[in-house]
Amino acid sequence: MDLWAFEPFSSISKNTKSSSKTQKIHQNLNIEVPAYIHIAENQIVYRIWFQAAFGKKEGPGLSLPEKKNCLKLREFTFRLLSLIVFLTFLCVQASPVSGAMNGTIAGEESPLIVDFFSDHDLSDATVRFEEPLENVYLVFTLSSGKEILKSETFQLGSVDKGQEITKVLFWGLEEDFGKDRDSYTAQLSVKDGTQTLESRKLSFTYKNQYLSTLKIVDFSADSEKASVLITLMSSANLGFVQMPEPSVVDLNLKLLSDTDIIYSESLENVPVTDAYYKAMTWPFLLEKNRDYTALLEVHSHSPDITTAYTSDFRAEEKVELLDTDIDVDEYGASVTIIGKSQVPFDGIIRVVLTPEEGDVQVFEETADILTAGQEDTVGIIWQGVPRGDYNVKIYVTNLEGEVMDSHETVLRVFEPVAEINPSEESPAFGFQAALGIFLCFAIFSGKK
Repeated sequence: MDLWAFEPFSSISKNTKSSSKTQKIHQNLNIEVPAYIHIAENQIVYRIWFQAAFGKKEGPGLSLPEKKNCLKLREFTFRLLSLIVFLTFLCVQASPVSGAMNGTIAGEESPLIVDFFSDHDLSDATVRFEEPLENVYLVFTLSSGKEILKSETFQLGSVDKGQEITKVLFWGLEEDFGKDRDSYTAQLSVKDGTQTLESRKLSFTYKNQYLSTLKIVDFSADSEKASVLITLMSSANLGFVQMPEPSVVDLNLKLLSDTDIIYSESLENVPVTDAYYKAMTWPFLLEKNRDYTALLEVHSHSPDITTAYTSDFRAEEKVELLDTDIDVDEYGASVTIIGKSQVPFDGIIRVVLTPEEGDVQVFEETADILTAGQEDTVGIIWQGVPRGDYNVKIYVTNLEGEVMDSHETVLRVFEPVAEINPSEESPAFGFQAALGIFLCFAIFSGKK
């Protein structure tokens, strides 16, 4: 190899004349190897031309200069191939990085739709508006393949800047409707009039995803509270049972009336190292005989899975008798009750004494109005109870006569309890009192 030329790619073209130096180089070459590569540096693309020349062949063998040129050509070819392999490897490694960057950008969470979750039973979405709008509505759509199973629209009307709105929709499909379907697609569209501001899709299979490291043992709700019990699950690996690994979850509780969210509470980064129990009491009064739905979303950090659970209940009055705080003796009874509902309890405590022989006697006392966690102790004194043995039944009833709770015990009365009657006022006593007052007034007047 005698010489190689190096010049910017932008300066090379078919119509460009070679310099005198380059022409001279070409004249001294017997063989030209038009091998080249492109290298980008500082936004300038260079083309490297490799040229090799061999001396004229004389006689049956190669001369010494020709042998040297041949060795140089082999060395050059080896280096060239090594460089090409290296650049090819570098490009292959750069491609996944570029793909990962593109995937991150494509999957970047929208600034309008803050959160979107859906499964076979329901869909939950939170939207935050960064500017005021006049005619906004949300469109929820559930489909399987090309078939649209359900579509629901929520009209929001005018929204303010920074306003955040959360909506929950129950799909209302039959229990075994999706068993023969492989997957579903839920879509949320945020629209302003006819313009679609943002849209989000989510695919899922029938029923909830499986939490591999956690087990939701129980989730239930009533008129007092919602409670959840979570335990860890052991995994089997190669025939050996591994100890459960601690996990971290986020809990998001919502209380719904129809589709309106009337209360929400979130717990983040909750460690689950063994059995985890959490009870969340409703911090406000509930409406009697109204239907509510408690929705709990459990988000596992590892693996990154979210599942949802629901519990329906009807709000009603509820109180309980504290059995350990009931005292009955021959003089009377002391009864303590505690509220167990956020529907206020208004009622009475009734005690029924049933003797072996004789008439049944009933005593009643009005209790205080109670809500969840509040207590009231009521005292009742027997009146006119004769000697004997009695079966005692204590009832807590509301104003409609519905029995909330009851308690039974026995009683023995050794001495009859006298009945307390209000003293009757006699006419003679009234006349004597009036006469005494008149005489006292007359005496004091005479002394003056």
